[in-house]
Amino acid sequence: MVSCLLLQALVAAPATAEGVDGLQRAPVAAVTQDALGQKGDQNTQTALFLPFDAQTGIAAFWSGPDFIVVADQPVLAMMRASGGTGVFSGLTVTVLDHATLLRIPLPQHPALRLSRQKEGWQLQAPEPASLQKKDGQMALAPSAAAGGGAPPASAAASTSASAPVPATTAAATSATTAPATSASAGSSSPSSSSTAMLSSVGAALAGKLSSGGGGGAASLHTITAQPAPGYVLFPLQQPGHEFELPDPATGARLLIATSRTASGGVAQAQHAVGYSVRPTLEGVVVEADADQIVMQGAAKGAVLHAVSLHPVPVGLPLPEQGIEASRQKDWQWFGLQEASPATLVAEREEKLAALAKASPRQKKAATFAAAQAAFASGAFQKAATLLADMPETTPGSGSASAAGSATLRPEIALRAASALLAGNLKGAQALAAPEWISLPEFHLWQGLYGLYAGQNSQRTAILLAAGFAQAQHYPAPLRDRIAPAMALYIARYGTPATVRTMEPLPDGPAYDLPRALIQAREGKMETARVALENLTASDDAQRAAIARTEIVRLMQDADLIAPDMAVDVYRKLLKGENGASPAPADIRTLTAVGLAHALIRNGEPKVALSVLEGLQPSADVPEDVLAEAYRAALYRLVFNGASASLGLPPGSEEELSVTQRTALVAQGLPHVPDGAEKAKLLLGYGRLLLEAGHADTAATAFSQAIAMQADPQARAEGEELLAQAAMQAHQLALAQMALDHAVSPLMPDDLAARKAYDAARVAQARGETEKAQILLAHDESDAGLDLRGQLYEAAHRWADAVLVVGRLASRGLPQDGALTEAQRALAFRLATDAAAARDWETLHRLKDWLAGRTLGRERDALFTLLLRQMPRSAASH
Repeated sequence: MVSCLLLQALVAAPATAEGVDGLQRAPVAAVTQDALGQKGDQNTQTALFLPFDAQTGIAAFWSGPDFIVVADQPVLAMMRASGGTGVFSGLTVTVLDHATLLRIPLPQHPALRLSRQKEGWQLQAPEPASLQKKDGQMALAPSAAAGGGAPPASAAASTSASAPVPATTAAATSATTAPATSASAGSSSPSSSSTAMLSSVGAALAGKLSSGGGGGAASLHTITAQPAPGYVLFPLQQPGHEFELPDPATGARLLIATSRTASGGVAQAQHAVGYSVRPTLEGVVVEADADQIVMQGAAKGAVLHAVSLHPVPVGLPLPEQGIEASRQKDWQWFGLQEASPATLVAEREEKLAALAKASPRQKKAATFAAAQAAFASGAFQKAATLLADMPETTPGSGSASAAGSATLRPEIALRAASALLAGNLKGAQALAAPEWISLPEFHLWQGLYGLYAGQNSQRTAILLAAGFAQAQHYPAPLRDRIAPAMALYIARYGTPATVRTMEPLPDGPAYDLPRALIQAREGKMETARVALENLTASDDAQRAAIARTEIVRLMQDADLIAPDMAVDVYRKLLKGENGASPAPADIRTLTAVGLAHALIRNGEPKVALSVLEGLQPSADVPEDVLAEAYRAALYRLVFNGASASLGLPPGSEEELSVTQRTALVAQGLPHVPDGAEKAKLLLGYGRLLLEAGHADTAATAFSQAIAMQADPQARAEGEELLAQAAMQAHQLALAQMALDHAVSPLMPDDLAARKAYDAARVAQARGETEKAQILLAHDESDAGLDLRGQLYEAAHRWADAVLVVGRLASRGLPQDGALTEAQRALAFRLATDAAAARDWETLHRLKDWLAGRTLGRERDALFTLLLRQMPRSAASH
């Protein structure tokens, strides 16, 4: 029912703004009637309505032979919206936990139009049009694009349609735009619709994207990349969300930024070091060759930049940092100076005294100076309080993106840094704005924000490592506040390369904890254990609590403590038993995640999930580390299951049924980020669902896994499993589509055999017996022989059936001992096939092989009747 509502020829509706396919630059054609014609009318258009609300952003682009539309929200209403009529008949929809993926096979790459409507989006694929007159207006045909003129558009026309481009034209256009290094954009408001049409045609022929508006004037607008030092901004009026997906056609890593309103898409392909920007009908799609390339959301659009110790060039060159620290903006804006702590405190008191005496006109400047002095002396809460009382110069200047002039940047930077070190994460949000990327000295502060906000550990560790030496040169009060936390984070989550940036680690007790963690990473387990033992007696309660948690993790990783003992110790640390103080509030998440991992190793993933429930990312447990704990628990549920060989203790997952396990997995999946690891998890989850008889839900899980998997072989495996689920759910069209997509350059023999078997089953269900037999001709597996036997039996080719089922029985029937129910059924099947073929010799050999063993009361009686039909000459053999 949903697909019927989504896929229909719609009456043309007003297009407030439209995008044009970047691969197909066709001229805009005037609409000559205000309603669509009936079937056979050359003006008829096929349209697909997408019910995405105003809060849902989309991106639309080509991927090989398919047109892809991605929404940044899970739209459950489209869960079963697949198939349809006309050009969109091959539509498939995959609803992920955080997105919705539409895939439409269109190998000829017809010209497409995408327009924002009140209730959603409308995708149009015009039918091939020719020059024709109606009411004095002439529709523009593709052949007219090369001409010098076009008729004026009707002011009463309700939509503007894009004519399809022939394949040769599309190829030429694509070749023209491929080497482009920058996107072109503009806007035009010509005095006449005729001029507007000429402009759009000229843009199309020049290889530039054009977008026509409804009514009498066409508007030219696209997303134009704006390079800045260290990054590239793709401006969007109403940006949606950013996420990663593998390219359905190639598996390439795609960074996608969606738009909630019509933006016109990206006109031309752009190529740069480490990435390329694809043409789109809507939104921004970047193919990232380098892992360090990331996409970040901003108030003004989407920002592309690189996060690495040695980043590839993105955008304009970054400014060189001053040789002297005092010349750098962080020192100037924070009011830092090379002085002793006592001198800095005296400076603070002096500035506070000056503030108390300041006149109203001097108040703002005096407040800012006092806040700088407080910050430099380590009084971060005092600095934050002073700045909170100081009025902002312009509304909304609390974010870096709102800073219109350089005079505001010091205030914004100091406000955010003070709030961050005072524990006010919300007040520090300005540090997440992309403008700071242009200032290398503030990368450290973006890393600190990522640390306290619990953002991705790998990217945060890189930013902190790049700024560690910078932090060491800060005045002592600021250095001692941030550097030990940076060192601990890098030691815990950084790569070996980022850890090496701290060599040699500074002396002093503040660095003993990260030093111990580094020793453990280097394999010096005993040295690290002794160091952590000593730290558990530290006067610093927080440091001691972290040491107690880390030593349990270290011993468990080194198999020096059993999982059940680790569970017990973690629980005591959380409760503060056996003389230990309860874990401080900001350390409890770290301890709880350690407990969850111990429970997983102990075979208690259900309990582990209950421990993880409600935990939020923190400075000690970043978002990806928390997600990894969820993933580990779900892996245990999916892949270990109830196996007696595991020797699991009571209360573990061995007591969970398949239904209970699938329910727990379904609850935990949204906590695992999309990607190859989740795809593997979904494949196992789908198999569990098939085992439980939930073929429809299994098909959904397999579809989600395929959408997240970049490896061609893994995608082919997912497609084959999807075909199995679709057949069980009696969705033959979906099964056939999955098998068509199950291709891989190096497909293993077993997967190729399973694919052929599945294709034969589909052919059998469709009554295509000969095709099924051809597909199974070389399949000697039990399943293949069984299906071949079924096909021969259905065709009453009894002699052939005896040969195939006989091979199956020779493998499956033991020479002695009682028979299982499956073996009894197989023996009786061979007997009936042999009798139907009048193959008395086979029936006689089967009688001797069974040697009086029972097939079951009813089958024994029928088998006796078959033997009585056997001629005496055959029976005497």
